[in-house]
Amino acid sequence: MRAAQITAWGAVPKYEPRTPPLPPPTPSQIRIRVLASGLHRLARGQVTGKHYSVSHSSLPFIPGVDGVGLTPEGDVVYFMSPSGGAFAEHVNVEKKLVVELSPDARVKQVAGLVNPGLASWMALKSRIQGLDFSKDGKLSVVILGVTTLSGKLASEFARKLGFSRVVGVARNLKEMEKLALDDTILLEEDPRRSEWSKLGDVDVVLDFLYGEPALECLKALQSARPTQYVQIGVMAGLVALLPAELLRSKNITIRGSGPGSWTMAQFAAELQHIVRAVEGLKEHALETRMLEQIEATWAEEQRTVFIL
Repeated sequence: MRAAQITAWGAVPKYEPRTPPLPPPTPSQIRIRVLASGLHRLARGQVTGKHYSVSHSSLPFIPGVDGVGLTPEGDVVYFMSPSGGAFAEHVNVEKKLVVELSPDARVKQVAGLVNPGLASWMALKSRIQGLDFSKDGKLSVVILGVTTLSGKLASEFARKLGFSRVVGVARNLKEMEKLALDDTILLEEDPRRSEWSKLGDVDVVLDFLYGEPALECLKALQSARPTQYVQIGVMAGLVALLPAELLRSKNITIRGSGPGSWTMAQFAAELQHIVRAVEGLKEHALETRMLEQIEATWAEEQRTVFIL
């Protein structure tokens, strides 16, 4: 079986034209012939050996967490393999984590965007309470880190789910201007100097940054409506020191979103909706490489989809 694998944690995956065959799938699994798999941050994290998804894995290890492939019947499907194995010709995956694609679905788009998109989708669908996106009318969301790929997808999903006002916060104003945002806040080098007064009334904050930007955003918040803050990513820091007075003086609910805050049953129930949402997105810039090129590609920063 063709695959990309590591023989030491922290090493760069190497393409191998012949690796041992897979064991037969269990009754709850299905074998997928992989067509495309995205090089996501999660896959990079697996290779370090420190990510919780590989805590029970052994070497040699095949990374890769999802992709598009063929079932034995020839159906084109999206699949998820949270513990790895997607950077290979075949992978056994749980049937509940497989979704048949629409006839006009773009394989590269689905393979490259479902994983970064699920962060905001699950935050909005499983961690927000008391908001009816279809009925509540003028809902407002602030996205910290909106120019990350996950942030860009969050802005599109928020529109699809019914938010009428989307505010983006990031350091790159030109990138924000390319997005369909109602307002933008340029994140200054010193976050305290950012123009937080443009926040206005906020129903939801989706935070892909954390650290000082999150703290300054919450300190500046003067929303007349209850605000639900959801912590998703840590690109600006692992720690934010929230003063007790801040929590007492504002109508803020703080939650996180990730495996553990929602269950795999909740995720499986949403997976088809996530895939359909990604199928309907505009085209995003994604690089394509053959799996044989994985060593040369590993150091590149572009979002990449491997083709098998």
